[in-house]
Amino acid sequence: MKKILTLSICGILLTACDNYPYKKDIQEIYDWNNETGDKAICMMAGRVTESMYPYTTIHLKGEELPFSTQTMKEFHNRLKNENLHLFSKRGFFTEEYLGEVDGKPIYRYNLTDLGRKYVEWTFGNTNFCFGRVVVDKIKRTKDTINGVGGGTVRDVYITYHVENIPDWVKDPEIYKRFGYSEKLVNGEPVQGMHSYKVFGKNKLETLTGVSGRYKWASDVDEELEE
Repeated sequence: MKKILTLSICGILLTACDNYPYKKDIQEIYDWNNETGDKAICMMAGRVTESMYPYTTIHLKGEELPFSTQTMKEFHNRLKNENLHLFSKRGFFTEEYLGEVDGKPIYRYNLTDLGRKYVEWTFGNTNFCFGRVVVDKIKRTKDTINGVGGGTVRDVYITYHVENIPDWVKDPEIYKRFGYSEKLVNGEPVQGMHSYKVFGKNKLETLTGVSGRYKWASDVDEELEE
């Protein structure tokens, strides 16, 4: 009877019988990819590469229209202009007013030493990064079949917090624009998910996680749970 009960529990709750060291493995992956401990989470300020600075803003016709597949380029150009101005107010850029074109202001931006402290040049963008993700607890796991390429995907639901958070991240105008929650930017525990591709028993390969994440800005002024 005890054997039957144990097998039944294992069938229902994978984590009850799965002895894989998820917490240790996930933490090691996050730390290996974030050796300095301050680049776990990144805000994508805009599509400006390092070689493009000093950068002069441009305006595109239709950039004030709502986001759609037709207005994607124009929409993101407006967000980029707004982001550069936003971060210039925090000392990340110098901002030089050059005049107007069709009634719209034109600015030239260059990174300051403070901006270079947090910048990360990835995906052809100017990104500002912060923090180290600390895995607090493994809650449960769930296996699904990958509908794209086949095979099994294991989602590991975790509780985590972020440390090494600079003060500028805690500014509501910043973290709300990039969709981070107040809990996350204040180092409080939040929920997340780490996904593996399963090749066999205890043979896993990371697909995605909560560290090494890049997020675009948004017009939505609301707090989102990370």
